[in-house]
Amino acid sequence: MRYACLTALVFLLCCKQARADIQPLMRGTLWWVVDKPECPWTKAELRAAVEAQRAVGFDLLWLLNTPALLRAAEASDQAETRRDVLGWLFDVADEAGMRVIVDLPQGGWYGKTTADAMVATMTDYARRCHARYGRRRAFHGWYLNHEINPIAPENLAESAYWRDVWRRVTAACHETAPGSVVTISPFFLLDEARRRGFVYQTPEEYAAWWGETLKQTGIDVLMLQDSGEHLASFTLEQREPFWAATARACRAAGAAFWLNVETGEVDVRDWDEYLRHKQAGTAPWRFTPMPWLAEKLALAAKYAEAIVNWGYFPYMDPLPRCGRAQPAEEESRGAYEAYRAYAESQAKSLTQP
Repeated sequence: MRYACLTALVFLLCCKQARADIQPLMRGTLWWVVDKPECPWTKAELRAAVEAQRAVGFDLLWLLNTPALLRAAEASDQAETRRDVLGWLFDVADEAGMRVIVDLPQGGWYGKTTADAMVATMTDYARRCHARYGRRRAFHGWYLNHEINPIAPENLAESAYWRDVWRRVTAACHETAPGSVVTISPFFLLDEARRRGFVYQTPEEYAAWWGETLKQTGIDVLMLQDSGEHLASFTLEQREPFWAATARACRAAGAAFWLNVETGEVDVRDWDEYLRHKQAGTAPWRFTPMPWLAEKLALAAKYAEAIVNWGYFPYMDPLPRCGRAQPAEEESRGAYEAYRAYAESQAKSLTQP
């Protein structure tokens, strides 16, 4: 089969390893699945989308917006015509040999929601979701959809809040679905001057906070966003200390360290240019050019036990979809083909003496 070698290679990334020893390939992407009346998914379209991901070696579906999809499926149970987009995705994932990670609802936020209320919302969803889909072969785990800014060391209350919520939710997920994994994908800020108004943490400070958090909560996998704030101008020399320190902290805590390598970025020279664009609403987003992406992936393979992605949607999706402008569709298809050529070359190099 054309992609058999690549598929076998990426399958190796499923294993939790004691050290990084992987090929510089992505195993799956964050996929915001929205099913709207004006643009409904068909099962055939979902199958085509998954087949396109499988063709570049992905073996993981990391799904976002699943609480809404579950609510819609539950509501349709009483309707004349049943519609279960999340169920269709599990069908397709089972057929394709994919693993599925579903997001948990946010359930609220620090300073606005009590920890008890947030835990109740998240664990109720986990039980309902597992009751409906948990026996599927593809069911793999859960995603804590909380992207928090670095917390000041003196803000002990906020640190305690998040650790308490995540500890209880993680325990509930493990109890509900034994053997499942709980994941989270935080970001760091390369912003020593605090232009965004948030505390700056050094790589060691950032990693220490997450290391302690992992020890207290039992979260299984930390998928670190690779960029520092999505800016193309940040170099690997700037990013690497955060990757290295966080990888060490994860392993010390008994958690897996994955890198979330982004294929979408803002094409700016520095923070000042970015902030001007941000204020004007004109941020120049683009697909991460393939040579630059290859550099990021090569370094990620040095530290991570697996590589996941944000940016395939919308910057690499090769398939037509209602609501997408033609130029964007053509650019996305070109980015997909560039990555597919890269992935095939990586697979070929592995088989050569």
